[in-house]
Amino acid sequence: MKRNICLLIFILMGVFITLPLISLIVMGSRGEDWIFVLKSQRFYEGLVNTILIGSLTVIIDIIIGTPVSSIVARENFRMKKFIEMLIVLPLIIPGFIMVMGIQYNFIKFGLIDGILGVTLIHSVVTLPYYIISMRVAYSTLSRDYNRLGKIMGASDFQIFRKITLPIIFPGFLGGISMVLIVSFNQYLTTLIIGGGEVITLPILMFPYLSGGDIKVGGVYSILYILINLFLVVFLEKSLEKVYYKKGLKNDKN
Repeated sequence: MKRNICLLIFILMGVFITLPLISLIVMGSRGEDWIFVLKSQRFYEGLVNTILIGSLTVIIDIIIGTPVSSIVARENFRMKKFIEMLIVLPLIIPGFIMVMGIQYNFIKFGLIDGILGVTLIHSVVTLPYYIISMRVAYSTLSRDYNRLGKIMGASDFQIFRKITLPIIFPGFLGGISMVLIVSFNQYLTTLIIGGGEVITLPILMFPYLSGGDIKVGGVYSILYILINLFLVVFLEKSLEKVYYKKGLKNDKN
């Protein structure tokens, strides 16, 4: 009985996942629509901006989120509950309200209608995902490992590289993947802070899907999914390759 229920659930999940993909493929099946999109200069501008903003967002989240997640996961202090509430606040507050409040301050500092402003707002939106992922990773790290490393004469950098990093690395990859995925999906935040001047793939895609040429929107959707998937997988594989190569070299030495 349980097996049949599980099988039914998997079938329903498969249907819900595959049907939208099939509809996208059908909508974006005309060759002239692909030629129109691939010849469009705005497509390549949106592609470059999307990758650039996503990459800068990852860097900002790593710089800010890594120490914060380490402290929250491993330390006990008076303001810890308050800090934890602040971390998840962007996930609780409706996106439109949060962006409109931030926009007022961004106007004062001249961060509207530019890549930097859009990157900063993306960091605000994605930072909770990165911190939560890294916090889970740091929670699996015992203090005894660090103490043992110090007893054996390792420096703080060696302890991080040979003890801490191998343990938190899966959470690190997961956090980066979430940051990229959420950043790539930002439409409202990019539109408001970018003021229509910063073109990304969601900015190009949404008008076609919401009332323009739905078939051109289907082409944009297929390209968007493929590019999103490729970048996330490429980043994860590249980081894993670099990390494990360094690990092998250290083992040989």
